[in-house]
Amino acid sequence: MTFTTTLPNRPIVSDADLARAAAAGDRAALAAIYNRYAAPLHAYCVGMLRDRHAASDCVQEVFCTATTELPKLRDADKLRPWLYAIARRSALRALSERRREAASDELPDNAATGPGPFTLTAQNELRQLIAQAAGGLSERDRHVLELAYRRGMTGAELAQTLGMSYDSTKKLLQRLRDTIERSLGALLVARRAPRNGCPRLAAELSGWDEQFTVLMRKRIARHIESCSTCDEYRRSALNAVAMLGGGVLDKVS
Repeated sequence: MTFTTTLPNRPIVSDADLARAAAAGDRAALAAIYNRYAAPLHAYCVGMLRDRHAASDCVQEVFCTATTELPKLRDADKLRPWLYAIARRSALRALSERRREAASDELPDNAATGPGPFTLTAQNELRQLIAQAAGGLSERDRHVLELAYRRGMTGAELAQTLGMSYDSTKKLLQRLRDTIERSLGALLVARRAPRNGCPRLAAELSGWDEQFTVLMRKRIARHIESCSTCDEYRRSALNAVAMLGGGVLDKVS
């Protein structure tokens, strides 16, 4: 691709302007897109891969692809979801290759390396809570949560990134909201059990390393269904999360 200098003298602020200029071969426009999106794309890929170096490789692939494929982007206003869709495909390929190479597909849970036992008194602790509860979601649900909750994607933009219809995306988000509520509730109940929670659950969780997984979420959820004490605490704890987070769960809707 031969680069020229076609940027106007005025600053370009919109994604559409940058996309069109970069598609025409302008290095400055491509650099501006990189400066705008490299960091958030890297954070998104880290969330999927739990590996900063692998995420960096994915971001490099995104911009290598963008350099050659931008002229094919029909709607310049869709630059952001287009870039995230490329990043998602790259990260999914990396995950697939990792599974083939490794004997286990367990991913390191970086979210669990933050502060110790938390209380619902600060926003940073709430973010830690959401991050750890995400360990109880399926791989696809974690991807969607990252886009909707952390990246703020909604509506048609999210649907385009996921390669789904708008209606299917709405249904997926509603199901995800229900799942994250269950995951949050299970995590809160489990973390309370060893101290002053349910003795029966505390016994069941004896030796638990506090790594929250899909299997652990389902196991705790089954207990909650049969224990009125834990179910009551789950409800009150989720209400506290919703109040503290200013509608944090409503962001996934």
